[in-house]
Amino acid sequence: MDSITIRSADAGDAAALSLLLGQLGYPSDVRDIPARLEKLYARPGSTVLVAEAADGEVVAAVTVHLFQALHTNEPTAWLTAVVVEENARGQGVGAAIVEYAERWAIQHGAHKISLTSATRRQRAHQFYKDHGYEQTGVRLAKDLATASVDTTATMAPEPAAKFLPG
Repeated sequence: MDSITIRSADAGDAAALSLLLGQLGYPSDVRDIPARLEKLYARPGSTVLVAEAADGEVVAAVTVHLFQALHTNEPTAWLTAVVVEENARGQGVGAAIVEYAERWAIQHGAHKISLTSATRRQRAHQFYKDHGYEQTGVRLAKDLATASVDTTATMAPEPAAKFLPG
């Protein structure tokens, strides 16, 4: 692709984001996208990036989240919803938007970046490996909306933190 611009997504991108999410396998009503963007931007350490072709068409998107973990001092970045429009694949758009997301993560303190990808997406796995990512584990998931989880059990309140003078 000759020229792309990578920028933060906004509500005006809802139709394009709905199309891209559908291509990724997550059909999304265009009317839901602005509220989703608002919730993401309300969460510190999250951004949604889009790649825009010279003609103004949005041809790719990625969401980046930073999170703190107990086992490290620095936040880890997590890529989600990485997608390039089917007709723009193989033209460097994916590499450009992922690299931009990596720079964003570094600028926001991340020392590591991770992602998950469905096992059926072999082409995507090779893309990530070609760009320096390595398989380090297995992702397991549970759909809580359909799972058999006892939601009637009450949870004990979290104990108050106690600090002893040093």
